Amino acid sequence: MRDLDFGTQFIRRVQGLGWPEDILVEDLSYAANRVLHLLQEVRPSKVVLVGAMPRDEDPPGTIRRYPLDLTPPSDEEVQARLADAIGGTIDLDHTLAVVRYWNGFPADTVVIEVEPADRTFGLGFTDAVEAAVEPILAMVREEVGMSPEVAHE
Repeated sequence: MRDLDFGTQFIRRVQGLGWPEDILVEDLSYAANRVLHLLQEVRPSKVVLVGAMPRDEDPPGTIRRYPLDLTPPSDEEVQARLADAIGGTIDLDHTLAVVRYWNGFPADTVVIEVEPADRTFGLGFTDAVEAAVEPILAMVREEVGMSPEVAHE
């Protein structure tokens, strides 16, 4: 999926970098209801979500980092998102809506997303998105209390 596969490929790249024992590095690119169940089981004190989302507001490769607004979406939005999920739609916005609806995120939830350049199928990232990998890794490390400068161990 090229740039839209950022979250999954990012996790593959960073999961072996020597994270502290209390940090779970997990690929959450599956049905939103399954993500909700995992979070209910693990009950983390902090969640950092990383992915690529086409917002069409910024140039490709732009990194956005923001605390998640935990206000639950409307019943209608969640019903539509769940119907999409049953049909196979998996994306960050669906996960955010479903998990927020059932209060599955901790108060300390941060989203780090990159604007994709290429939304087609293919291998590897575009140059703009590839250039975002290291800065996003530094942001994640900072969010979990690690030194952002030591990106590789």
